Amino acid sequence: MSRDGSASFFSEERDAYVLGLLRLALSALLFLHSGRLILELGRGGYFGDFFHIPIVPEAWLPSAAGYAILLGVQALAAVLAFLGLWPREALLTASSLGLFVLTLDRLQYHNNRYALLLLSFLLAFTPCDRSFLLARGKRHTRPEPERVAPTFARRLFQLQVSLVYLGSACGKLLDADWRSGQVLLLRFASTLPFFAARGVTLPGWLGATLSSALFASFAAKVAIGTELFIALGMWLPGTRRLALWVGVLFHFSIEVSARVELFSWLMVASYLSFVVPELHQRRIELNERSALGRALARMLPWLDWCARFQIALGTSDEPASFRVTNRQGRTEHGLRGAALLAEAIPVLFPFWVPLVLLGRLARR
Repeated sequence: MSRDGSASFFSEERDAYVLGLLRLALSALLFLHSGRLILELGRGGYFGDFFHIPIVPEAWLPSAAGYAILLGVQALAAVLAFLGLWPREALLTASSLGLFVLTLDRLQYHNNRYALLLLSFLLAFTPCDRSFLLARGKRHTRPEPERVAPTFARRLFQLQVSLVYLGSACGKLLDADWRSGQVLLLRFASTLPFFAARGVTLPGWLGATLSSALFASFAAKVAIGTELFIALGMWLPGTRRLALWVGVLFHFSIEVSARVELFSWLMVASYLSFVVPELHQRRIELNERSALGRALARMLPWLDWCARFQIALGTSDEPASFRVTNRQGRTEHGLRGAALLAEAIPVLFPFWVPLVLLGRLARR
């Protein structure tokens, strides 16, 4: 990177609107995390009264009452961060307390918990307090001139997201049992009784596939390659959208096949940090004479969480219900227009690649 490019990287100022949305997501996950620890405390008692292996000196461990207070403050801080009351300070408090609690017992350490707390800690140093301040009601977002701020900490957040995938992929590469597929074979084997206990009978071919060592070996290599692709692909403009789309499917498969607490939700939410920060750089023209156009006019303001689109309403005798123009100025309708819409709307993003493929088939 040149000296000018390096200076721009460290001093860039971008719109912080989407960072507020990311704060909402991580604050909610922090609250669920602290809530789970509070439930564990109520059901199983304080771990400090039993066998434990602290990372910090034993003298630093709080009493049972002190531990309960720490968890309560952490949960309260997460709520304040979500509502937008001293959001950065609250987010920093909740994540810092969580990181401290994580050092009290190695037996309770999990990489997914550490990732949540570390990413929340980094997010607290971004200008994530410029939008989605729910406590302010309809005035929850500051004007654009006030939202533009230094966002170097966003780059640190993105780097940490990438390192999560890179570290996971490298760890699997160095683990002979993972490379060979033995770990996945055991995981797949537990899937069959899981469904059977719930009265679901899997097709014979699917059960045989999940019990196959060859399939497990293939799946292990695909998983490693997928994590490497996500870790590196999200940094390149040409592969970023595809890497994020693959990541969404990857975490859906993890959520279905393994228990990783809030990890999949965390990583999918963290993809918001890679969204282009500037707003309303796309345009959608809706035909109010069309039922679909009218439906989109009602739904889009609620679904366009990242404020990607300028919405134009009108009446036309054309058969097209909508026309979408992307950031590069390309205008499409029909399936190809739906693909341009899906690539920018979070809840529709999983359908982006299928819509692209269907659009190409339809044109042929």
